[in-house]
Amino acid sequence: MTCPTAPSPTLFTLPTEVYEIILLFLNQHDLSQCIRVSRAWNKTLIPHLWCTLSFRSRSQLKRFMTDKVQQTLAKNAKYVRELHLVHKLLYHQSLPSRQILISEPGIAHLDVFTIGPFTNLHALVLHHWRGSRYVIDERVLALVRQNPGLKRLVINVEMDPKVQMDLIIKYIPNLQDLDLTVSWRGDVKALLENLPECIRTVKMRDVHHLGPGTARKEASPSESGASLTTMKRHHALEFFQIGGNLAGKEAEILVPFLKSCSQSLHTFGGKESSCYNQNEKITSALSDFGLVWTDLTGTSADAKNARSISLNSNLTSINTFAPNIGPLTVAAIVNNCERLETLNIIGYTIRGLMGSHLQAILSTATRLRSLQAHWLLCGYKISAMDILSSDWATTSLEHVDLKIHIPRAADDDTATAIQSSRDTQRQVLRRFGRQTNLRILAIGGMAVNPTTGNFGVQLSCLDMTLESGLDELRDLQNLEFLDIHHMDHRVGVPELEWIAANLPQLSRLHGMLDSLTPPSPEVQEWLQTHRPTWT
Repeated sequence: MTCPTAPSPTLFTLPTEVYEIILLFLNQHDLSQCIRVSRAWNKTLIPHLWCTLSFRSRSQLKRFMTDKVQQTLAKNAKYVRELHLVHKLLYHQSLPSRQILISEPGIAHLDVFTIGPFTNLHALVLHHWRGSRYVIDERVLALVRQNPGLKRLVINVEMDPKVQMDLIIKYIPNLQDLDLTVSWRGDVKALLENLPECIRTVKMRDVHHLGPGTARKEASPSESGASLTTMKRHHALEFFQIGGNLAGKEAEILVPFLKSCSQSLHTFGGKESSCYNQNEKITSALSDFGLVWTDLTGTSADAKNARSISLNSNLTSINTFAPNIGPLTVAAIVNNCERLETLNIIGYTIRGLMGSHLQAILSTATRLRSLQAHWLLCGYKISAMDILSSDWATTSLEHVDLKIHIPRAADDDTATAIQSSRDTQRQVLRRFGRQTNLRILAIGGMAVNPTTGNFGVQLSCLDMTLESGLDELRDLQNLEFLDIHHMDHRVGVPELEWIAANLPQLSRLHGMLDSLTPPSPEVQEWLQTHRPTWT
């Protein structure tokens, strides 16, 4: 007696949560091939294929504007969740259009906006295009009002400041991520106070504060319906970046807003925010969250910064900017890093900080999630000897940007010397391979030619070959971005095939086209065929 053969499992006989995870590993080209398999596959995969509408080249945009694709869009626009408007043709094609119902000069005027093709958006990215100033304001406003589920908004296009304020505080109640890249003029205090309470990240690169009673075109709180008395709570805020000119009212604007946040706030700063680090009220408010912005200028800066860090027992984040940090500050960081989660060193030629200090931090900071010190280490890089001198205390790293110095054996060295170099590189890569939460890994950087003083490609670096330990990164299943540019690496087709097969979340590989030796024709062909976005 024979048992009946069980039917072979197919993609859609798997549990929904399983096959949706599988689909995350497919790019747009893969999905476009899959929808041709059968009607069932087509019906299930079409929503995934149309989830994000974005364009990387003019040729893609040209194909999108053809009648055939536009007809397909009309049927599938309901599936688009993330929309990038990158060209005036896309703006005019995608935004709701105005229809005049009544136009009697001096008597009555009535117009309405049609329902646009996109009504289920979760993310809207408005890119800059020439000649956009205030031309599409009301149509963008209409699009936003037709998409109540929006959670992410990126504005990099010139708009009326009042319309921008309306978009942010009135018509996107579920906004979680705001990136205001374009310059904005208006009441910054009212804008911050009235941000939705569910906001998680705020990036405001260039804002200029203008209080109530300013010119008509500027955003005023009363016109936008913003309350002058009620401060919303922003307990979900995690990341806050602000730059520009607050007209001497930095503390008046920022301190109340920071007090509306909770301990969820773990990052304040970036280059745009460094101008506020000298205000004692602001630095005091930041210290309540364990955040430190150090003032790195002036002859007394080293002792002052060291004291500020040493007195902060809740230190979780340090952002340093400018090249004058000294040995006292370095010692204070190393001695007070047990609770440190973020260390971001902006700038280079900082005196006093060596690779051994970074290794001491890695060996002590059990909660460290982000370590960025790329430019700093042009002269004082961390070496393989530093990295291997002691175990790392953290297993939570998500973002690492370091220049690693590893003396490599020359091609004509003895087999023993070559193997010894490869063994050392493998041990270093094994360290990174244990950081299974890594999303961004940048492990190279420009070197300084001691003769000319010019920047160039780093020669004493990781080979990044399978023979030297690339396969030690096999457990980095969350890695999204691998940066090996400015390195004289030896990545070839076997390494590219291994990366593509073993690092499924990797969407960006940077450094294939700017190594010291131009990529071989085989490498160029593989990239063009399999991963054209890897550069």
